[in-house]
Amino acid sequence: MKKYELALIAMLFILFITTSAAQQLVWKHTGGPMGGIIGDIAINSKGEIYAGVYPNIFDYYAGLYKSTDDGDTWNKIETQFEDFEVYSIYITEEDHIWAGTNYQGRIYLSKDNGETWENKRNGYNGGECWAFGQSNDGVLFAGDGEYDELYRSTDYGENWELSENLPPLVFATDSNNIVYAGTHWGLFATSDNGDKWAQNIFLSDKAVAAILIDKDNNIYCGTGYYDNGDGVWYSTDGGVNWRQLGLEGKVILSLAFDSEGNLYAGTKEDGLYMTTDMGENWYHYTEGIYNEQVFRLKINEQDDIFTGSENEGVYRLKHNSNFFEQVGLPISKVSNFVFSGDSLIFAATPSGVQEYNRITKQWTNKGLQNVNAVTITPGGNIYAAAAPAPFSTTSFAGLYKSTDLGQSWSYINIAKDTSFILYNVLAVNDDTVFAAIEGNLRRSFDGGLHWDILPVTTFLFCNSMCLNNQDLWVLGLGAVFPHNNLFKLSNFGEIIDSIFTGFSTPKSNNNIFAIDNYVFLADPTRLEGIIRSTDDGKTWEQTLFRENLISIYADKKGLVIGGADSVYISSNYGESWSGYPQPIMDRNRITEIKKDNTGKFFFGTTRQGLYEIEMITDVEDEKYIIPEDFVLYQNYPNPFNPSTKIKYEITNPSFVMLKVFDILGREVTTLINEQKPAGIYEITFDASSLSSGVYIYRITAFQNNRILFSQSKQMILIK
Repeated sequence: MKKYELALIAMLFILFITTSAAQQLVWKHTGGPMGGIIGDIAINSKGEIYAGVYPNIFDYYAGLYKSTDDGDTWNKIETQFEDFEVYSIYITEEDHIWAGTNYQGRIYLSKDNGETWENKRNGYNGGECWAFGQSNDGVLFAGDGEYDELYRSTDYGENWELSENLPPLVFATDSNNIVYAGTHWGLFATSDNGDKWAQNIFLSDKAVAAILIDKDNNIYCGTGYYDNGDGVWYSTDGGVNWRQLGLEGKVILSLAFDSEGNLYAGTKEDGLYMTTDMGENWYHYTEGIYNEQVFRLKINEQDDIFTGSENEGVYRLKHNSNFFEQVGLPISKVSNFVFSGDSLIFAATPSGVQEYNRITKQWTNKGLQNVNAVTITPGGNIYAAAAPAPFSTTSFAGLYKSTDLGQSWSYINIAKDTSFILYNVLAVNDDTVFAAIEGNLRRSFDGGLHWDILPVTTFLFCNSMCLNNQDLWVLGLGAVFPHNNLFKLSNFGEIIDSIFTGFSTPKSNNNIFAIDNYVFLADPTRLEGIIRSTDDGKTWEQTLFRENLISIYADKKGLVIGGADSVYISSNYGESWSGYPQPIMDRNRITEIKKDNTGKFFFGTTRQGLYEIEMITDVEDEKYIIPEDFVLYQNYPNPFNPSTKIKYEITNPSFVMLKVFDILGREVTTLINEQKPAGIYEITFDASSLSSGVYIYRITAFQNNRILFSQSKQMILIK
């Protein structure tokens, strides 16, 4: 090797030691906010609760979670498969767990409380698994409500065969071994374990999403699914005759009995109802889940009620209480967040405005739904921008204001007699507020009483706002879709200039930041990196070439950039960078970065909530945070060519990720990404395809989706 190449490698090694090795980002999850798209909930004979989630079009949530303390805490169940996108959960009398998924392996079985899993899809050719059922003599049923396929298994899931072309939503079996299937096409029944299915004529024009059968074989059906709901219907003669128990016109997605025989009905968008007199009167629960979807409904032996929705996570109503509290799952998206004093953080989430008390370490839902943004004034007034909830006609869409830290909310009418979607809101002071809606940017100088329409068009992918002194920087829709314009609104919008155009931005509120004469803009799609202006927007240059960057924070001490796989830090406003791998799993972008009054950072993410970040800059501090029972050893040989060995030790069963990065924090390869039992391990890293230089290898150990250990070391490849 030439001398100048060795000198270059030595210089790079020294540079990395001074800029990155002495600094460590320690990620600490705050335990929330709560959320997740709940596919199903089930409770076993021990009272342990299982909840499964699946992703939506914008945000990725997947996996199966378990609570052993009545929903107070949840642990993610790790499997040898990828995270289940859970559509259905069925727990047998033996406490065996069946999980139905969206594509993936369709059907999985665990016989040991989720410790190990088997794929059981042999013969099951449906694309999804929406529901499970079982006859009294052990025949299993499963079905795909999307593609009209109902299957059965006579050998406990070893093999499946098509039973009927039906789109099942739910199963139930009476004491006479009649199996009922609620479908999009009404109610069906079989008395011969699925050889033949007969349709109930009376309910043939109604989807049946929920079925209950009491000890006398009386049948209760909840009607509707996407629409066409007509309340709860009841039959005492096997479905020959029916009478309605009330809730006319409502879509009923779930039904349950408590220990006293009271009937509960979960609705699509009107929350939960209960009757003690067979539908003569219905009590409507309004505290905690008013106007919320109750997709899944389960009641334990203590008569604690658990509900799950397709946007709100898990709620719990303790026995003899009237107030539902949100208790799970700790995986919500954080669109943005704000500090209130030194003790409170308010976050905008799909399930509403959620408050984190930094003293008690508790999360509390403060109301509303599908909140895109939250902002707070110096006087403590909170504004929340709520968009229409998916498939809902009664959601809390619009702008809301709270003068009592979220205890109550008042609706603010921005655009009279005009329907709109609200994407972002920013309070400049106690009087001045800007709101980005589907249409023109709005401004109020009197705390939301009156609004001006400004000539800046905001939209789904162009609504970020950032205040720098009295200048508001706004992303708006450009002349050529989907390219956007960056606008500067001087003196709170009195003068409006189009500053920069020709870029594309993601669905984010936080991809622009201005401080002093610096302006930074993240464009992860078209320009793939960070664009910088050092002269208040007059000229622009690209300062970081890296895709998947969507959140920016800057102050007098430097600049922090977050994305899907890395965090970048610059102490000189983008002249040079240090890259840090993001340890919180894939498909989890950083949505917002903020620093509190003490200098501590917080990161909001798209799928795992809010993290508190410590930047350890002292070697002794770094050693202090590393548990003694985890060790990452120095690779050997080092320097190496072309391969080296990496050894590590874990004394607790953990999900282990071992990745290699280049000097800028860009991922080179993943060496390990799987569950590991306790032990000492060694792996060979082959760098034959890489060029000479300094590389970083980083290990991260997770347990129940929480980071137990994370450490990086450097190695030198010399060819």
